Amino acid sequence: MRKQLFFGLGWIYVILGLPLLGVATLLDKLRLTKVSFTIAHRYMAALAGLLLRLAGAKVKVEGKENLPTDLPVVFISSHQGHFDSAVILAHIRVPLTFVATSNAAKFPVISQWFRLGSTIYMERGNLRQNYQAIKEAEAVLAEGTSVVIYPEGIISGGPHMGEFKRGSFRLATDTNVPIVPLVIDGSWALMGPDENGIEPAHVVLRILPPVPTAGLSRDQQHALPEEIYGLISQNLNEIQSRRVGVNGRHRQAQ
Repeated sequence: MRKQLFFGLGWIYVILGLPLLGVATLLDKLRLTKVSFTIAHRYMAALAGLLLRLAGAKVKVEGKENLPTDLPVVFISSHQGHFDSAVILAHIRVPLTFVATSNAAKFPVISQWFRLGSTIYMERGNLRQNYQAIKEAEAVLAEGTSVVIYPEGIISGGPHMGEFKRGSFRLATDTNVPIVPLVIDGSWALMGPDENGIEPAHVVLRILPPVPTAGLSRDQQHALPEEIYGLISQNLNEIQSRRVGVNGRHRQAQ
């Protein structure tokens, strides 16, 4: 029943947003891109919040004081499940966009909102497209919008973390923009045990202090991915150690 409500009410919200999508698209064609971006970002944040509520997600946000509001940053986030971007959109209230795989562009209507929200697409193995994507991300940062990157490249699908890809950190070091590590735990459980349903779960989003990238030596830049991985992994383990197991699955942060 929850799954039916999730998709039914979610698509009703998307359909009701079609007139607003038309307005935002027109503004974009008139080169009023900042206005269209603001509309798209706020709409997607509202949709993200709705979907999380429909899914039964109870999100606890920690470390809000670490969130810079006066300059763009590169958010480097762990990636447990399909709801991670919704968690970030709904609870990090700064202008931001995502570096995503090209699969995200295949969803009807939603893909247009993603485009207006300056989502940057990368394709595994396509060096030319990925180089262009990095240039687009640099331009987004220059305009004052933060960028979210999932350095694992894929969803872990569980409470663990995968390896970080070094290339994910070039954007921050090439632009001297601070990195803000994000730790997300529990989002994987929202899809159910077979990743084909919608189930309530407790999710923790922890925002870690910014890590400067300006003035780093080559050795420091080389060590940066391991440093950020260690920070996120340590905090992930700490969050998980506070949880109380219920049948080994749904665990609530204390």
